[in-house]
Amino acid sequence: MRERDTALDQAIREIAAILGDALVRLLFPGPATRQVDFPETESPHVTAG
Repeated sequence: MRERDTALDQAIREIAAILGDALVRLLFPGPATRQVDFPETESPHVTAG
C-alpha cells in the first residue's frame, strides 16, 4: 500500500475547496449576502432621520 503524502493530501483538500466554491458560485450567481455578524459600532437596523 502506498504511503500518504501529507502535502499532497493538503493540496487535494485545497483544490477541492476551490472547486466547491466555484460550483456554488456557478449554481447561485446572485450577489453574496452580508454576514449577520456586525461590529459593535454598527447596527443591523436602519434608523430614519
